[in-house]
Amino acid sequence: MTREAADRGRTLLLAAVAGTAIANNYAVQPALTDVADQLGVPSSVIGLVPTAALVGCTAGFALLLPLVDRVAPRRLIAGQLAVLAAALVLAASAPGAGVLLAAYLVIGATAGVAAQAGGIACRPAPLSSTHPRAPEA
Repeated sequence: MTREAADRGRTLLLAAVAGTAIANNYAVQPALTDVADQLGVPSSVIGLVPTAALVGCTAGFALLLPLVDRVAPRRLIAGQLAVLAAALVLAASAPGAGVLLAAYLVIGATAGVAAQAGGIACRPAPLSSTHPRAPEA
């Protein structure tokens, strides 16, 4: 595998991570009525789930996004994806609205991994000496 193919593969992987992570903020919205019925809570309470995801996302952008410059990207993304997976399991098995709201705060916060993956994918690669625009020595 050439380096160019490996770089393209990493970029595709980061794009998949970004899309999948951020989609979790919105995937529950079409099912909110069903979730409210299953948990036995009014629509006004279950309507807070998307709000919790967006509040979590804002907090994640403010608190976790800056870590991309301080923590090794592999560790940071892997850690956030692990927490995201745990929060999704918690949301899927939530016994009540309070647990679901807490899970969606965490889901929103860790969905910021999408922005981190995008930032990592866009980091400029070093120019080789054979690159047409490489600086003259």
